[in-house]
Amino acid sequence: MTEDSTPLPYWVENGRRVLYATYKGDCRTVRAGDADRLFTTHPLATVFNCVFPGDIVQLLPGKYWPPILFDEDTGNPPACKPIKLAELYGRPHAPITIRGLGARTTLDGGLGGIPHDSILPEMKHFAFFKLADCAWIEFENLHVSSCWPTFLYIQDSSYVTVRDIVCTDSRYMVYARGLTTHHILLEGNRWRQDPTGSMWHDILWLDSKRKRYFYYNGGIFGSLGISGSVVIRGNVIQDAFNGMRMKAEKKACNSQNHNVEVYGNRLERIRDNPVEPERSAMNWWVHHNDIRDAHAWFSLDEVDGGFWYFFGNRGVSKDAPGTPLDPNTGGKVYKYDATGPMPVKMVFAFNNSYFLRSSLIKEGATTLLTHRDNAVIFSPPSDPGPDERFMGPHFMPEGWASGVSFDHDLTNVPWPGKITANAQEQEGIVDPGARFVDPDNHDLRLAGETPRGCQVVLEPGTGWPGRERWASGPDTPVGAYDPSGSPVEGPPFVFLAPAQGDAAYVEPPRLVRFTVAGTRLTLSFSTPLKTSGPVRLRVKAGGEKAWVEAAVDGRELTADLPAAMAGRRVSKLWAPSGLQSEGNAYVTGWSSVFTGLRFYQSPGGPPVRPPKPVCFCDCGREE
Repeated sequence: MTEDSTPLPYWVENGRRVLYATYKGDCRTVRAGDADRLFTTHPLATVFNCVFPGDIVQLLPGKYWPPILFDEDTGNPPACKPIKLAELYGRPHAPITIRGLGARTTLDGGLGGIPHDSILPEMKHFAFFKLADCAWIEFENLHVSSCWPTFLYIQDSSYVTVRDIVCTDSRYMVYARGLTTHHILLEGNRWRQDPTGSMWHDILWLDSKRKRYFYYNGGIFGSLGISGSVVIRGNVIQDAFNGMRMKAEKKACNSQNHNVEVYGNRLERIRDNPVEPERSAMNWWVHHNDIRDAHAWFSLDEVDGGFWYFFGNRGVSKDAPGTPLDPNTGGKVYKYDATGPMPVKMVFAFNNSYFLRSSLIKEGATTLLTHRDNAVIFSPPSDPGPDERFMGPHFMPEGWASGVSFDHDLTNVPWPGKITANAQEQEGIVDPGARFVDPDNHDLRLAGETPRGCQVVLEPGTGWPGRERWASGPDTPVGAYDPSGSPVEGPPFVFLAPAQGDAAYVEPPRLVRFTVAGTRLTLSFSTPLKTSGPVRLRVKAGGEKAWVEAAVDGRELTADLPAAMAGRRVSKLWAPSGLQSEGNAYVTGWSSVFTGLRFYQSPGGPPVRPPKPVCFCDCGREE
């Protein structure tokens, strides 16, 4: 303890004030700086009355329940009261962070049931935290359980980050509504919806869908009628009905469900759909995911929109779900319907590797699909006789659509009649001996020599929203790995503004790819940058720091690093806060693919640190 044992109201950590919170509020000893210090903690339910941009609300060890409402006059049973945050705003370089200590800080919803009308949660339903008209809020490093229907409910809010949460037993982990809701990031979370593991083998699919066990019909993320810019990456999703499920309002193809990225996730035992857009989806990027048993992987039936990209995904389907009583024990990778809305923009599925007991496509129809360089191996293959698991006879029942093309794929079963009769897979490979290195352990590198596929090209405006032409290169392999065994890279994400929608839904330049080749540094952003001359960057690599000048070319910044940095890992990079898009939006660190990105104050740019706030409450902050 310090010599002065008077409780402190807060601590300053790297220029940010830390407010300590406990369930009811008490005095706690906390290691702060180089000593144990005594702090007055805030009750979790009221600490947000004292919060300003840049603050950290640090939950101290303990178990947390939502506040409980008692109504002794009526005799009604006690009810949970969510913690509602309204009109709480961080700033682009100073978010408000709600931070736990992992398993030492557990949040328990404490509910014993779920309303039947909560399949699409609303503000009236329970959530441990509810956001209404908030921005730049972060939740991180918490353990959460029994929050039905959802842990976090978001309405008319933006720039919300949920990371490193371990969550079990809920319909959704996060649910969002409202056209002014956009820019939501879920990363590094672990969500296991059904901790009993019974949904995969023991419960009928229809019961989970809408009958006895309807409450499972959710996902790690769900939404209704939001603008978009959702990033779901690096999560582990297990024993769930869906991975994610985003629904647009009717006739909303030009305003909702835009710019969604689902990548780097591991999904295990997903009883329905790992990825499920509903009604409309525009500019969706689904790549480099690891799927380990699921029913219908990509649910694309009756969905309009387009600019959908599926690449670098790896999937193994070996364990059949359900029971002998369940008619829904089959499966497929791409789920279509023969009628209803379909894409009006191009769709690309390339360089994926799938090991399947079921089908690639069973039935339905689609438009504008280019299917290239995929490795699709079935186990066990049907022998002798034709095998129609690659594509069922009921796909394209009204005849082959001219905009749908399959070629340069690899499979170990004969091409079905639907392929051969429509002049597809002219350069495709049927190799009965084709196999993956170790599908049981999800190693889907091709055994032996990797065949060469064809170059995949995205033309500006027609193939993708980018202004430049993108091509996969002359040595494009078949499958999700290049010949060296590294995952294929694919194109960098590019933002697509809705044709109609909320005027406040704009995209600040955000870093979507960071590469260093020798001494060549390349930064790719989500939207084009202003070209007002070179940009000064500060780089740290191998303990050395240097200023470099980067040239602007559309969405890219390129710079040559000093020769002394060749081969050294770049650990930090500082960009000017005044860097802008062509639409005058300032660069942001939100959702950056490079964790070492920092900003320095530059003329005309927004402040990197918030000004000293004025506080009129009793939290002890100086005025």
